Amino acid sequence: MARLRSLMRQSPAVVIATLALVFSIGGSAGYAASSANGSGVRVTFHKLTLRNGWTTASGGVSAPSYAVSAGVVYLTGGMHQPSGTARKFAILPRAARPKHTLWIGVFSEATTSAFVEILPSGAMLIGGDDRQFFASLAGVSFPVGA
Repeated sequence: MARLRSLMRQSPAVVIATLALVFSIGGSAGYAASSANGSGVRVTFHKLTLRNGWTTASGGVSAPSYAVSAGVVYLTGGMHQPSGTARKFAILPRAARPKHTLWIGVFSEATTSAFVEILPSGAMLIGGDDRQFFASLAGVSFPVGA
């Protein structure tokens, strides 16, 4: 345990990245478990219409999609934009929009951070240095705006 604490003090960036990975995996596992628990509650994902050169990522990654359940919006899927010039990638329908602007960190393939910005108008944008590469929406959730 002392060794783990020593590592955490020396490299907080590694700890933060590891926690982000654990929580993103945990979110997916939790969703899978909740949909398989026999409760009868089903979450239906709807594909987002990608814009401005954004395309679904290759390699078996699901298309960027959203679902709304019990007042919470869930996002999933991965996308890619080779040019990196357009930040806006989709628009959420009215029933899936937040009340306030949100900035949520997402996984990307390069070494620096990326985030999704979700506006009350439904516009969804990618920001950060990695926006021209792969970005994942898996594990992103937020409350529906009133």
